[in-house]
Amino acid sequence: MKRPLIKKLDNEWAKKIKEYGMCEKCHKTKPLNAHHFYSRSIRVVRWDMENGFCLCVGCHVFSSNFSAHKTPAEFVEWAIEKRGIQWYEDLKKRKNTLIKYTDDDYDLLFNNIWGV
Repeated sequence: MKRPLIKKLDNEWAKKIKEYGMCEKCHKTKPLNAHHFYSRSIRVVRWDMENGFCLCVGCHVFSSNFSAHKTPAEFVEWAIEKRGIQWYEDLKKRKNTLIKYTDDDYDLLFNNIWGV
């Protein structure tokens, strides 16, 4: 797959996640980041909207009290509490699905899912 398309998909995914408008944890409205629950290296859920959280920079990376990156166990517990065990189980099942994407599949993701 072409890098420019991956970058476009990443940017559109992040933009959609940030449309939540505030940090899902502390409710700050800026600056906002899009965080992948499962790593973006797992392509099958990389652009899955259910795999994203809208977080302020503190809750994403900087706070030592609660942060998706600095306190990952607490983040996972909070995420499951917030979205529910069914969300977690469904996303985990999708994450463990083996899918080979073609360039056409990526085009469909970009054009149909986000309507761009």
